[in-house]
Amino acid sequence: MTTTDNALIRERLVELIQLQVLYDRLYAVRARQGDLPQQIEDLRDKVSTLQHALAEVGELIRQTETEIGALHVSNDSLRDHEQKLRKKLEAVRTNQEYFDIETEIKETRLTIEKNLQDIRRLQHKAESFRQKYREDEVKLRELQTRIAEREQRLEAIKQHTAEQEVQLLEQIKALSQHLQAQDPRLFQLFERRRRSLRGGKAVVHVIPTERLEGRYACGGCYTLLPRELHREITQRDKIIICESCGRFLVDEAFYMEVAKSMP
Repeated sequence: MTTTDNALIRERLVELIQLQVLYDRLYAVRARQGDLPQQIEDLRDKVSTLQHALAEVGELIRQTETEIGALHVSNDSLRDHEQKLRKKLEAVRTNQEYFDIETEIKETRLTIEKNLQDIRRLQHKAESFRQKYREDEVKLRELQTRIAEREQRLEAIKQHTAEQEVQLLEQIKALSQHLQAQDPRLFQLFERRRRSLRGGKAVVHVIPTERLEGRYACGGCYTLLPRELHREITQRDKIIICESCGRFLVDEAFYMEVAKSMP
């Protein structure tokens, strides 16, 4: 391998590290939001569920009130009918007529009393529904307040980090375009690894193992590396990928050197 080849590979390694560092910074900026977006989404789901429940209870209240209203109308009609029957008693001429009207009056009174019992039962039921509705309204207001508080906190974080995020995205875009123009296959490989691997870590430095002195492992999946492979990594003249997880491997000193040199 010529000196020129070594220089080109080293340049690609530097660019890969720089791109990874920029993404790490971007992830760190976005991480300041914590789980606030998920909290807000979860609370909104609860609000939606509660609003649906409120609509159902509201419909039950309306149905119950309609039933109560119908029973009141029925009783009004029955009382009018009872009055008419009592007037008819004054004009009866036979005992049979009197008996028939008296029987009808008693049946009317029984129906009125049954309706009154049903009205009281439905009124109690309606009040239970109203109580449930009031309790759910309180819960809904509390949820909406919690959402508003979290949205306010999230917006404050976004405003504070917006400029940083824009700058990082611009740097990432510029470096990505450069790397893609210089080595499209390498860039696509980096992007696939970044999108699929935990934490977006496509480039990692090797780390010393605790149990085996002088041996190193992948900094992403912690797979033990052969001594010869570690020696090649320290030469910084090859693009080396972990056979286990597919991450790009570089030595720690090189990684830190490049990261510290970045503004």
